[in-house]
Amino acid sequence: MTASVRSRRLENEWALLRRLVAHNGGILEGVRREVQPEGDVFHVILHRTSALALEQPPSLMAVASHTVSFRYPAYYPSVPIEAFLATPVFHPNVHPENGFVCLWSRSSVGDTILEAAGQLQRIITWQLWNDRAEHVMQPEALQWTPNLTLPLSCDPLCIPDDLQLERTYARKPEGSRRRLSAGSL
Repeated sequence: MTASVRSRRLENEWALLRRLVAHNGGILEGVRREVQPEGDVFHVILHRTSALALEQPPSLMAVASHTVSFRYPAYYPSVPIEAFLATPVFHPNVHPENGFVCLWSRSSVGDTILEAAGQLQRIITWQLWNDRAEHVMQPEALQWTPNLTLPLSCDPLCIPDDLQLERTYARKPEGSRRRLSAGSL
């Protein structure tokens, strides 16, 4: 029997993540995979990426390591990759109780762990945020943006060209890319 599109994509995603970790020693570690009823989950620890601890403002403090779960829902790739922080951070697009991170204002079936990990890093360092009501889970965080020195520091993930070239299964068409502006998803 032939493997499903989802199972083939998950195997490719797992291989991409392992290679991403290998290229980003000191930034990504602790890769683990598990199957849950809600979908497959890849666990990593993201280091050297500053985010604001979820404390009562104005006593916010920076934390630089984060335990992250990337969940591939049952209908992936038709449904986008989801990200959860084990310890939520202070950001408009992070749920303060369960750590869900709203990664996408628009997603594509071509989005991979490469885009998800990079997007997560840009969000929690406040390079990006989405102030549209359906994406805001911490409204008070939006009110604090004028008081913060943004974006926060991080060592950006290195995504080597060979990883991009090898991912023929989810390559975006030439010239197509998400249009992002600083401060907005």
